[in-house]
Amino acid sequence: MRPAKSRASSPVARIVQRGRAVSRRCFATDGHVLVMPAFGAYTGGLNIRDRAFAAVFGTRNFTAHMLGDNRLYAFAASRCLTD
Repeated sequence: MRPAKSRASSPVARIVQRGRAVSRRCFATDGHVLVMPAFGAYTGGLNIRDRAFAAVFGTRNFTAHMLGDNRLYAFAASRCLTD
């Protein structure tokens, strides 16, 4: 697997869970490439469904691993919403 750090913005996944839209920083992978979030105080977030990430994954065949309080939550790309 080839790691890739998002330089300008951290990847953010947005999903609907229990009727509410939730956005969190995330790791994203298609099994070949892993995009990792930055954890700086001034780091912005860019939706993982943004076309900037299409160049990384090529398709929407990735898994977003959203950061929770105590664990990661995995969601297929089809569950991730656009902005």
